[in-house]
Amino acid sequence: MSRWINAAECILEMMVVHLPSPREAQKYRTEYLYEGPKDDAISVSMRACNPKGPLMMYVSKMVPTTDRNRFFAFGRVFSGTIESG
Repeated sequence: MSRWINAAECILEMMVVHLPSPREAQKYRTEYLYEGPKDDAISVSMRACNPKGPLMMYVSKMVPTTDRNRFFAFGRVFSGTIESG
């Protein structure tokens, strides 16, 4: 089946064609994602996908490193900018 139709390419194309961009989707999804006041700085930054706003990130998975002292965190940044260190 994978020789006939590549699932990764199909899923990626489906996402590009059918899903709204994060900037568009954040305008209406913030009310479902954030339980705080709708008019505070966090909510406004999330709605605008503001890279200079407060950091808001949803961590969906944490994977331990081989030495078990640290983790790799996989997630989505809703506002702000995250950096190493």
